[in-house]
Amino acid sequence: MKWKFILIGVLLSFGLFGQARPIEAVPEHRAPATLYLHGHRGGPRSMDYLMHEAEVEDQAHSVITATVSPRGRVSLSGRWPRATRRPLVKIVFQDNRTLRYDRITNWLHNVLVALQRKYGMQKFNIVAHSLGNAAVLFYELRYGQDRRLPQLQKYAAIAGNFDGIPGQHRGQHPNHLLPDGRPHWIAPPYQDAINLRHVFPKDQVDILNLYGNLNDGSHSDGKILNASSRSLGYLLGRQARSYREQEFIGWDAQHSMLRLNHRVAKTVNRFLWH
Repeated sequence: MKWKFILIGVLLSFGLFGQARPIEAVPEHRAPATLYLHGHRGGPRSMDYLMHEAEVEDQAHSVITATVSPRGRVSLSGRWPRATRRPLVKIVFQDNRTLRYDRITNWLHNVLVALQRKYGMQKFNIVAHSLGNAAVLFYELRYGQDRRLPQLQKYAAIAGNFDGIPGQHRGQHPNHLLPDGRPHWIAPPYQDAINLRHVFPKDQVDILNLYGNLNDGSHSDGKILNASSRSLGYLLGRQARSYREQEFIGWDAQHSMLRLNHRVAKTVNRFLWH
């Protein structure tokens, strides 16, 4: 009769007489990855200069490219050795012309889930240019309280369009910040963000906000008004663990040139790793 009890025990362990408890995979310990996300009409090479400077100046290493199809499917290419000290991940949206914030937010979510599932990524930093910042902002405002997902540690925003885009939102010109940092003119998505900012992780994220000023009287980088870029301070300054903004002036502070600006790259790298 002893063999019967042994057989029953074996069957139970395989769930034939009852569902066995699933064994959870233990994620591998890896250093937080730094993600680079391009802006509107950007592509695979848009963030290359910033990533190259990180590799040359701070011994970072590009490991993975995450390509997102127009349907939101993520394809990961490259190799991420577990011992990589400062891993860099490039994100490429194949549909680089959409202005739908909900869509790019979903795409960023899919990338983070894919990296978590394949590499056990638990924490991350992100460097975003232009419209890529809308994906970062609204991702955190949607998923910021979900501790099951990778947690944002450092966020470098470059030329962010937080309070509207000229040509997309009528009545935006002129605009300026009030004494408390609130923009005088508020775009509908920015009002939505104000209503949701309590979801952004409190005292968790260090934010560096970089913007360009052509110093030609436009109070802009040639595309995004400084008031729009700087409105991130009013939105998240009190939620962040730390918040700092920096202005860049000159021809290389133009909207697209900011991601090719050596001073910007050096400032971002210092923020990330020093």
